[in-house]
Amino acid sequence: MTAALQQRVRPLLHGGSHSLANLAVGAAAVAVAVRYFAVLFVNAPGYGGVPVSPGLATGVSTAVVAAAAIAVAVTDADPLTGIGLLFVGVFGLLSLLSSAAALPAAAAVVLGTATIAAVAGRRLDLVSATAVALLVAALSIGLASGVGGWTGLRPAASTVALLGIASTPSFAATDWRSLSTADWGAILGGLAAFAVVLSVGRAVPFVTGAVTLTGTGVVGTSLPVIALAAAGAVTTASAASRTRRWPLLAGVALVAFAGVPASLPRALPFALGIAVLTAQEGAQ
Repeated sequence: MTAALQQRVRPLLHGGSHSLANLAVGAAAVAVAVRYFAVLFVNAPGYGGVPVSPGLATGVSTAVVAAAAIAVAVTDADPLTGIGLLFVGVFGLLSLLSSAAALPAAAAVVLGTATIAAVAGRRLDLVSATAVALLVAALSIGLASGVGGWTGLRPAASTVALLGIASTPSFAATDWRSLSTADWGAILGGLAAFAVVLSVGRAVPFVTGAVTLTGTGVVGTSLPVIALAAAGAVTTASAASRTRRWPLLAGVALVAFAGVPASLPRALPFALGIAVLTAQEGAQ
């Protein structure tokens, strides 16, 4: 079905399938970032009732991400990857229509993302494959702790998700074995981010805890793990910006701003981010 849909859609795009997919992913990343900052803003001390609705921002971002997943699905060259992304996108939209679809949607998102990871595993090196495994595990444990109701798994989901985000520089490296090809500017940026988060977290632990809880849904995770995730995200984003690899930047933004994927509005961008990151690494 996906292959037939791709054959019908691609001729209409006249060679612009990659542009459409990149545009859709970029729009999804922006939507998730807006939701992230909207939630932080509303929960900030001294909030004066400025008309910012986190619920509306979450609903809009979820719809945009689901639509982006469908757009990438119909333009992807691999039918199995397309099927996985269709699972993510279609069931993501269904979850917006009815709360009864939450559990089936969670299962579909995990299944779809696992399919994408399995396809990508054929072309990834060991380091990148380990990063993908961490991210998919975080998605599975996160949804089990949230939508599945196994709340005791939430600290584990938070830790695994942050470690997965910390591992994203593996997708940016052209050759992780060679120090001569390392992007030292990006690495130094990541080290600076680690130091800043660690220092701020120790100086104002309650503020740091509030920001990580409301913004990314982190529960029961140590400060060094949070700092490590920040370092990984900054390193990847810096490397992507310096080399103008905008889909890679969108991919890391999706997983970083999504945070712990314990709910469908967080799980959908996390899943799309995994798909984008694996595609970028595989394209090197």
